[in-house]
Amino acid sequence: MVKVKNLTNSPYDLQGRDGPVRIPAFGEAEGEFTDDYLHILEASGSVVIVTEGEDAGQGGDSKPPVDDLAKLRADYLDVMGKKPFNGWSAEQLREKIDAKLAE
Repeated sequence: MVKVKNLTNSPYDLQGRDGPVRIPAFGEAEGEFTDDYLHILEASGSVVIVTEGEDAGQGGDSKPPVDDLAKLRADYLDVMGKKPFNGWSAEQLREKIDAKLAE
């Protein structure tokens, strides 16, 4: 199971493996999604992948980076008060968060 957090003030409809999943505005929902769909969701900037279980997806290599990037993007949002640029790597996000916390 994967937990997805809605960052918008509107409900968000997701396409889960078992059918549609609706996330309320600024809410969270759990469901099973393909790895490709999770990457698309991450790129949208409208949602953040909060956690990912062992059963989610097929490709084991892509799971840790999605989790790590999702957590770092959520941390950036908390620290900076705005969404990060989707093109930043995990290392760039860590540097920016650390720099802000050092101020």
